[in-house]
Amino acid sequence: MDDRPSEQTDNKTGLDGFLQRIYRPGPLVFLFTLAFLGLIFFGYFLLTEETPPPSVLASAPAPDTPPTIVPVKQAPVVKEYEEETAEMEDFVKQADFAILETLRELDVAMSDLDLVDVELRQHDGHSYHYQVLQLPRVADRNIFLVTLRRHIFERLPDAVLLDNGDNEAIVQINNLPTHRLLLEAKPQVIARPEAKGPKLAIVIDDIGENHAVLKGLLDLDLPLTFAVWPHASHTEESVTLINKKKRDLIIHFPMEPKGYPRVKPGEDALFVNMTTDQIQKQIAVNLSKIPEAIGVNNHMGSRFTSFSPGMKTTLMEFKRRGLFFLDSMTSAQSVGRQTAQAVGIPFYKRDIFLDNVKDVNAIIHQLRKAERVATRQGAAIAIGHPYKATLAALKQWQAVRSSSIKIISLSQISPK
Repeated sequence: MDDRPSEQTDNKTGLDGFLQRIYRPGPLVFLFTLAFLGLIFFGYFLLTEETPPPSVLASAPAPDTPPTIVPVKQAPVVKEYEEETAEMEDFVKQADFAILETLRELDVAMSDLDLVDVELRQHDGHSYHYQVLQLPRVADRNIFLVTLRRHIFERLPDAVLLDNGDNEAIVQINNLPTHRLLLEAKPQVIARPEAKGPKLAIVIDDIGENHAVLKGLLDLDLPLTFAVWPHASHTEESVTLINKKKRDLIIHFPMEPKGYPRVKPGEDALFVNMTTDQIQKQIAVNLSKIPEAIGVNNHMGSRFTSFSPGMKTTLMEFKRRGLFFLDSMTSAQSVGRQTAQAVGIPFYKRDIFLDNVKDVNAIIHQLRKAERVATRQGAAIAIGHPYKATLAALKQWQAVRSSSIKIISLSQISPK
């Protein structure tokens, strides 16, 4: 008997033959693999597909009327803060912070750090503050200097810390001395600037967004001056609070920075390509938002405040409306002073930025620096911002500040 399968079974054609060939181990494994991969791909597509933002329907439409689509309101764009100051002054502030970091690391009381004197010096047409600092007692002088040298190098690799013997050290930046550090346990007798009623005004810029910090600043026992953005999220409410406290109120007027368009001052800013008529109209719009203002200072503006034609038009318009101008000095090339003299408008100039470094101890150090500038010059103007660190620093500083310095509103300082 022939045991071989019949040729009819092996050579089936049509659907029966196709099914017989499919239902074998090899093809079945292949098909199941494809199906499994397909399911994985489909699941990945569902999980990673971005869900479109929801549309909001207006009130119920008539039966035959298609629904009206109302776009979702976007969160307000927060304006950017001031630009950096001159390079040398920024280096000085980095060295300041290195000193504070050293004291913190060595667990030395920062409240004992004494800013003996500060002097405004010039380098390549830019101003910076030379300082004399009395350091508190340290357990090991060598460890202190090694630690300080490390922190300075981390922030300013090209700066130098010179050990001038037992009594002092010198920080040099760009081959210029910027900090004289007195290391004796007792301060040396140094002739301090004679105080003849020194005055200090503190201006807080960028008001109109952080409402909570504004309330904290208004609760301080300090006659701060507030510069409010004309088109911020909380301009009107901020103005109301400031007026209730009877604080000086000025307009923080956006102006074109050198970094524009990468750095954006806002659509309500003054730009160098504006015509005289456009400048006047933008000024009218911005001032209408805060009619209670007694003066103006610039937000950003490193390019615009260096542009004589635009500044002349601007300051003439401010003068016509009875306002003074405070130059925030975001550029050493500002023509604010000479333009103000030519136009005949009351003019002020910022001396110290308080909070480029948002650290409480660093800000307190800047406040002490402002005290020394006020003592030397007779008056000084410091500018800060509504940061939590700035509020905390002012709270601490007001309890320990020099009683010889009178803190006053900006309007109480004689224009320059």
